[in-house]
Amino acid sequence: MRLPVAVAITAGLAVLYPLPGNAQPATLDTQMMDKGELQQLIQAAPQLETEDLCEPVKSVRQGMLLRAPNPDGKTWDLLQVYFPSYGGPNTIVVVDLGSGQVKNIQTDRGWNFHLCPTVIAPDGRLFISILDRRLRQKLCIYDPATNELTIDAVAMPEEILGETHPLVLGTDAMIYAIGQHPDRSATAAQIDPDTLEVTAYGPIGPSHAPNACWGYSGGADDRHIYIASGKIPWYLVAYDRETGESATLVETEPVGGYVSVKQGPDGCTATATRVLDTDGERLEYWLHEGKAIPIRDRAKDKPPWVADSSAPDLPPVPQINTGLAVPDVEGFAELWVRTEEGKARAPQDPPPSAKPEDLGWRRFRYQVPLYPHSIYRLQELPDGRLLGTAGAYEGNFIYDPVKGEGKHLGKIGLSHYATALSGGKIYMSGYPTSPLYEYDPNEPWTAGVFDGSKAIPDDAETANPRRLMYMGVQELAGTHKMYAAAVDNAGKVYFGGRWIRNGACGGLAWYDPNTEQAGGLWRPLSNYQVTHMAAANDGRTIVVSTRRVEDSVLGKPKPEQGALFFLDTATDELTGKLEPVTGVKGTGPIAAVGGGRVMGWTSSPDNPQASILYVVDVEGPRVVHRKSLPCPLPVAIGSNQQEAWDFRIGPDGMVWTFMGGAMVRIDPAGATVHALGRLSTPGRIAFSKGKVFLGGTTFVRQVKGLAVPEDTRARE
Repeated sequence: MRLPVAVAITAGLAVLYPLPGNAQPATLDTQMMDKGELQQLIQAAPQLETEDLCEPVKSVRQGMLLRAPNPDGKTWDLLQVYFPSYGGPNTIVVVDLGSGQVKNIQTDRGWNFHLCPTVIAPDGRLFISILDRRLRQKLCIYDPATNELTIDAVAMPEEILGETHPLVLGTDAMIYAIGQHPDRSATAAQIDPDTLEVTAYGPIGPSHAPNACWGYSGGADDRHIYIASGKIPWYLVAYDRETGESATLVETEPVGGYVSVKQGPDGCTATATRVLDTDGERLEYWLHEGKAIPIRDRAKDKPPWVADSSAPDLPPVPQINTGLAVPDVEGFAELWVRTEEGKARAPQDPPPSAKPEDLGWRRFRYQVPLYPHSIYRLQELPDGRLLGTAGAYEGNFIYDPVKGEGKHLGKIGLSHYATALSGGKIYMSGYPTSPLYEYDPNEPWTAGVFDGSKAIPDDAETANPRRLMYMGVQELAGTHKMYAAAVDNAGKVYFGGRWIRNGACGGLAWYDPNTEQAGGLWRPLSNYQVTHMAAANDGRTIVVSTRRVEDSVLGKPKPEQGALFFLDTATDELTGKLEPVTGVKGTGPIAAVGGGRVMGWTSSPDNPQASILYVVDVEGPRVVHRKSLPCPLPVAIGSNQQEAWDFRIGPDGMVWTFMGGAMVRIDPAGATVHALGRLSTPGRIAFSKGKVFLGGTTFVRQVKGLAVPEDTRARE
């Protein structure tokens, strides 16, 4: 018998969760829910309003510093790139060291200047390789004679793709763009720098399908193009421009191999590791006439080509200090430049009070536009402050609810996805190569801060946060991006994520702050990517939620469904596996809900407009119950986790999330859904001082009229 929808909850809960206008949260047991009832539940909930408290991060990302020689033959133009996120809009600050002039060049959005390789053409113009919205390679030309930049200056073929896109000047004085072909092999195109005529060469070397191809490096001599085509496995390929034929010169093992090609003025060289049928040592090669010639002794072996001394002379490169090139809160930044003459003028024993100018430096100060950045992460700290993370590598901030103040702390070399709190410290990881940072929120932020002569590097002893290691090394997790974190009962921090480019495997790594020892594993997860994690059984078991994937590294078959894995923190070994829902891509977001139980939310394998809540007990392990929901999972399993959404345990022991346009609480005991109210824009949820805060936009927001009890549980 179907019972009527309940639209009110007990008075006790209403006291704990006061809503605007004396409205009460609606509630519904999911066993009795269909689509109409869910809509009725959401519509019966009040409209929640939020207050914008502060916009903590207004910044811009510092990109590459490019150089072009001035026509005077003595000085350079410096081009410092800035952009708020990949694809712009871009600001290119041109510092002309010959005239001393500074100018800003602004581009529209759609041009990606991130990691933009360059070559200096024989006539001194700078060719710059960028990408468009579809990762097609485009070439820009900067003319140092006029200080003008031409965007999309060359009619490039659509088949020359990125995302790595080397640009080299061959020994024939032609420019070569190297990239990925749509068939997932390497490719290249020749550009005549005088006429801008383009010759595309189509697929070069073996296809890496079903994996992507990255042409990380390359070179060209008078007849051949050489490309490091990677990554599963790596191939060193040669393409004969006269015959149109490709040859694979070197092939590596699928795991841990690497190939690199270097362009020289007279010829090309290559290095490779883990080459097939070798003992894995690093090998070097001359690349000549389409062959890889082993270099036995670098000091004695001579190149097989004739050296050509006709390469144009370039001006001496001055010292460049970018320690203040990161714009301040008003957008002002500086580049410091010191020539050999300036260095010679500096006193041998300068006083501590000496200014940069006294030491021979020339300062160039300029201002660039700043942009507000969305808040991707938000988490309460033990003292009630909120730690937040902005997107696009723009760093972290602290919001103090008592003072009502938000402060952008600074930036580190981390795209932040996963956070663990242990022993009063904050441990952060993410991308690239899964770096592990340790941050003490009670001490000043010093990483990247200018100390008078340079910016403090992330791995310096004085850096806070400090980069402790890369957990993505092969000996640990092998991952490139960490998505999830958890803490055990002894304070050890665990991170889980996925490989990128080297394969699609998942991996786990851990770090013990007490012993400073680390460990990891990935082989048992080579066909499962880690998406979420939770600590159960008072931190004695780490529950790992995964997504099924193709295993191109070890060759395991793709699983039929995602699974939960269970790791014993006493031994750091996987002790079990559970597939709570048959046929699903992954087991989705999970939250520890007390004792040995974990709640998860995943998509329905049969109905894209439905989803499934489930609760498991790690003892066994076993499924306690499953409940169907007449709405899709609001986020994609295996996404980049940048959605304005959350699924987390609240101070009341309930799971807080967003469903059907409403903020809801889910009782893990029976999967009863309580709709707190409709909300126009969701986001990451944080609790402090009895209030509910949200990320998801560029503002720290507070939900008006919604209060929660203080969390009396011990938190670190």
